[in-house]
Amino acid sequence: VSIKEGDIVEIISEPFKKEKAKVLRIDAQKEEVVVGLLGAVVPLPVTIKLDNVKVIRREDLDDKNAN
Repeated sequence: VSIKEGDIVEIISEPFKKEKAKVLRIDAQKEEVVVGLLGAVVPLPVTIKLDNVKVIRREDLDDKNAN
């Protein structure tokens, strides 16, 4: 599954395992993704490898269902 900006993902590796985050930016060349942790009090961008996240919700699907 390709990851896009705005997707909600679950981190599947330590130290943020099982944390949910929103995709802020994708660097395909480095195979990294920058996410913002949803549970954090202060928005904190975290850079992790693409294979350490899995998409759990698509932003564009939510927009279509809202109408």
